[in-house]
Amino acid sequence: MPSTTNDRSLEGVLTSVGDWLKIRIKNIDIFDEHHQEEAKTNPFYALGPIFYLVWFTVMATGLLLIMWYVPTKSAAFDSILNIQNGIPMGALIRGMHKYGADAMIIAATMRLYRMFIMADFKPSKEFNIIIALITLLLAMYSGLTGYLLIWNQRAFWATKVFATFPTYMDQFAVMGDYYLPLYKSLHLGWNTAEVLLGGGAAITQNTITRFFSLHLAFSLIPLILVELYFYKNAYKRIPLNWIKRSIILLMLAFVAIALPAAQGSRSDPDVTPLPILSDWYFLGLYQMYKYLEPVVATYITLVIPLSVFALPFMDSYITGPEKDIMKRPFMLMMTFMGFVCWIVFSVLIIVNIANIHTDPPYWRSFLYLTIDIGIIWQLYLISTNKDLKWKAKQTVACAIMLGLALVQCFWSWVYDYMAKTEMFIDPLGHAALYSLGRGAMGDSAEQVETLVRKMHPPSGEKPVNQEYWNLHVLLDPGYMARIGSPAGKEDLEALKKLCVETKTPLDFVVKAIPTFETPMGQNGAFLINENGKKVSMLSDKEKGAHPTYHGLVDFMVNNRWCWDYCTLVDRMKGGVVKGYPMSVPDVDWYWIIGGIVSAVYAAFVMVQCKQAQSQAEPPKPQPEPKPAPASGS
Repeated sequence: MPSTTNDRSLEGVLTSVGDWLKIRIKNIDIFDEHHQEEAKTNPFYALGPIFYLVWFTVMATGLLLIMWYVPTKSAAFDSILNIQNGIPMGALIRGMHKYGADAMIIAATMRLYRMFIMADFKPSKEFNIIIALITLLLAMYSGLTGYLLIWNQRAFWATKVFATFPTYMDQFAVMGDYYLPLYKSLHLGWNTAEVLLGGGAAITQNTITRFFSLHLAFSLIPLILVELYFYKNAYKRIPLNWIKRSIILLMLAFVAIALPAAQGSRSDPDVTPLPILSDWYFLGLYQMYKYLEPVVATYITLVIPLSVFALPFMDSYITGPEKDIMKRPFMLMMTFMGFVCWIVFSVLIIVNIANIHTDPPYWRSFLYLTIDIGIIWQLYLISTNKDLKWKAKQTVACAIMLGLALVQCFWSWVYDYMAKTEMFIDPLGHAALYSLGRGAMGDSAEQVETLVRKMHPPSGEKPVNQEYWNLHVLLDPGYMARIGSPAGKEDLEALKKLCVETKTPLDFVVKAIPTFETPMGQNGAFLINENGKKVSMLSDKEKGAHPTYHGLVDFMVNNRWCWDYCTLVDRMKGGVVKGYPMSVPDVDWYWIIGGIVSAVYAAFVMVQCKQAQSQAEPPKPQPEPKPAPASGS
C-alpha cells in the first residue's frame, strides 16, 4: 500500500511538471506574433517583426556578398576592398548587411528590455525571455563571427582577445587542468577554443574558415527552424504594411550610403593596437575583462545569461500577475542596473579608462546597491500594504528576496578573504574544502603542511621545488634515471610517504576518481626520440607513476589544495607574509553593509507577512461540547 501511495504522488508530481511545461511551451512567442494588435498602436511591439524583416535583409545581402567574398587569410581583406570599390552597388549591399546586423542586435536588445519592463512574460510566458535572449545572443555571435571576416587590424585583435577566454575554463573547479589527473586529459577550455577557432588561441586560416561557416550557421539554421514554426502554426510572419517595411529598408539604405561600412587597415599579427576594441555590442564586456581576473571574468560571462533566464521566474513569484513596473521595483532596478553597466562600460573602454585597483569597488557597490534598493523598495510596498489577505500571500516573495540578500552577504564574506589575501574564487574554494577534510587527516595534516611550506613557501621566499605536487613523477626511478634527482629529494620522499600511507575515512571517495591521463603524456613525463616519437621516461610504462590517488592526502597535495590552504592561513595571519592581510577598500563596505541591511529588512517584513497570515485566517470553529448523559441512562 505505501508503494502505491508513493507511485501516485510521483505520478502527480510528473503530471504537474508536464502541465507546467505544456502551458509555457504553448505560450511561446518568438517574434511578437501574439502582440499584433498592440503593434498597431505601440511601435515597441513591432520590434519582433522588425527583427524578422531585417534578418531576411541581412540574409539576402549576405548571399550576394558570398559571390565575391574569399574566406582566406591572403585574400579576405582584398575581396572586401573589391566588393566596396569594384562591384556595382557593392558598398550599398555590404553596408545594408553590416548595418542590418547592427539593427538586429538593437531590435533584439530593445525587445528584451521591453519584455522585462512591460512584464510580457506574464502570465506563464517566462520561456519567451529565454527565447528573446537566445535570439539576441545568436545575433551577437553571428556578428562576432562576421566581424573577423573583414580581416582588418581591429577585428583580428578583438577576436584574438575574445578567443583566449574559453581556455580559462581549464581553471574552473572540477572541469579543468588544475585537477590532476582527474580531468587533465579532457582540456575542456582548450578543446572548446580548438573547435571554435581551429588553432587553440591562435588566429589561423582554420579560424577564418570556421568563422565563415559559423557566421552562416548562426543565421541560416535558426531561420529555417523559425520558418517551420510559422508554417506549422499558420502565423503571419511580418505583420507590417508595405509602407512600414519600405521605411525600414530605406533607413538601412540611407545609413549604408551616408556612413559606408568601415574597411580599416589590413591585419598585422606583429603590431598590437591600443586599445583593442571589439564591435560596439561587445565593448562593455571587454571593459569588464579589464577589471577582473580572466577566470573570474569567464565565470561572470556564463552567469549573466543564466541570471537573465532566472529573473522572469523570480519576478513572477515576487509580484504575481502585477505588470506595472512601478509596482515591480526589484525588476525595475535590475533592468536599470544592467543598462547602465552596459552603457558606462562601453564609454569607458572607448575613452580607454580602466584601473583594476581603483575602479572595481565603485562598480561593485553600484551593482549590489542597485539590487538592494530594488529589494528594499519591493519589501516596503509589501510592508505598507493594508490588504491583509494579499499581504499574507507575500511570505514566499519575502523569502526569495531574503535569499538574494543572504547570497550577497555570503559573497561579501568571501570577498573579505579575497580582498585581504588577493586569492580568487577557486583557490579560496580549495582552501575551504581542504579545511573541511583536514580533521580526517589527523597528525599528518601538520606534517604535510610543513613540508609543502618548505617546498613552496607561500611567503614568497625562494622555493626548494615548486613542482613538489608532481612528486610521483619526480621520484619515479625511470624519470630520475634520465633527468636526475629532484631538488629537495628527501623532503619529497617524506611527503610521498605521507601521501601513500596516511589513511582517512574519505579515501574511498578519491580512490574512485578515474584517471584519463596516459603514462606517455602524464605531466610531460616523456621524451621525443630521434624519430620524432614520444618515449616514456616512467619506469612502469603501463600504469605510469600515478595511476590512481592513494587517498585524501594524496589528492590534496597533488591538486595543490594544501598549498592554497597554507597560502590563505599565512596571508590572513598578520606579519607572516609581507603586505598581508590587505585592507578592504572603503567603497566596498557600502555594498557589504547594504546586503546585511537588505537581509534584516527582508526577515522583518517576512515576519509581518506571517502575522498577517494568522490574522487573515478565520478562527477554526471549536467543536460543540457533547450534552451530559441524562440521569438513569
